[in-house]
Amino acid sequence: MNKNPGAKQFWRVCGPILLYWLIEFVASTFAGFVVMIPHLGGFMKKLAEADVTTQEQATELMMQQYENMLNLIMKYQVEILAIAALCTIPLTAYLFHADRKRERTMSIPVNKKAEPWRYLEIIGLGAAVCIGLNCLAVMSNIAFASVEYEETSEVFYSASLPVQYLCLGIIIPLTEELMFRGVLFQRYRERSKFFSAALYSTILFSLTHGNMVQFLYTFVLGLLLAYVYEKFGSFKAPLLLHIVANMTSLILTNTGGFDWLLGKASRLGIMTVACAFIGSVMFVLIQRIDEKPELPDMPHENQNMMDMFR
Repeated sequence: MNKNPGAKQFWRVCGPILLYWLIEFVASTFAGFVVMIPHLGGFMKKLAEADVTTQEQATELMMQQYENMLNLIMKYQVEILAIAALCTIPLTAYLFHADRKRERTMSIPVNKKAEPWRYLEIIGLGAAVCIGLNCLAVMSNIAFASVEYEETSEVFYSASLPVQYLCLGIIIPLTEELMFRGVLFQRYRERSKFFSAALYSTILFSLTHGNMVQFLYTFVLGLLLAYVYEKFGSFKAPLLLHIVANMTSLILTNTGGFDWLLGKASRLGIMTVACAFIGSVMFVLIQRIDEKPELPDMPHENQNMMDMFR
C-alpha cells in the first residue's frame, strides 16, 4: 500500500522535467568542455608566453583568455544544444512508451486519431503562426527591446545552414515535444482538464527559452501544440507543427524573407492580417475534428479509471 500517494504523484509530474533539465545541463557542460579541449594548449601557451609584470596585467590576460573560450563555445552553441537535446531522448522515449503501454494495460480511453489528410491543416497553421507572431514582435518593437533575444538570434543564425535545419529544425523540436507534450502534457492531462494541462506544460516549455520574446512566442505556440495533440490524438501532430514553425522561421530568415517584410510597414501589416486569417481558418478546421475518446472494453474495476480520463 502506498503510504504517500501525494509524493508519488508529485514525482510523476515533476520528476521528468527535473531529470530532463539535469541531463541537458550535464550534457551541454560536457559538450562545451569537449569543444575547448583542442584549444586548451593554445590558451595555455599564450598565458605562458605573455610578458606580464603585475597582478593587474595577469588578471586582464586571464579575463581575455576566458572571453576567448566563451566565444569559442558560443560559436558551436547550436551543435552543443543539439547534443544536449539528443542526450535527453533515452529518458523521454522511455517515459513516452511506458505511458502509452500503461494506457493500453489499464484500458484508459485515448482520443481517436484524425485522418492523415488533416495534417495539411497543421502545416498551414504552423507557417501562419510563425510568420504572424514574428511580424507582431517586430511591429510592437518587442524583438528590438530584448538584448538577450538579439544575442540568441545572432548565435543561432551564425551556424551553417545544414546545422541550423538539422538541429534547430528537427532535433530540438523532436526532443522538446517528447518531453513537454508526449510526457508532461499527457501526465498533467491525467489529473486535470485540458486547459490546465496545456497551461502547466506550456509554462515549463516557455521557461526553457530564456528571454521574454521567446517566452511569449513559445507560450502561444505551446498552447497550440497541446491543442493539436488533443484534437489529432497523435504525437505526430504537435511534432509536425513544431517542425513547420521552426523551419518556416529558419527559411525566411536565411532567404531574406523577414528582411523584405521589414522593408515596409505596409508589408508587415498585410502579412500579419493574412497570417491571422489563414491561421484562424486552419484553427477552425482543426476545431471541427471529432476527438471523442475511444472507450475500449475493460474490466469493471477499471471503470473509475475510465471516468477520470473523460
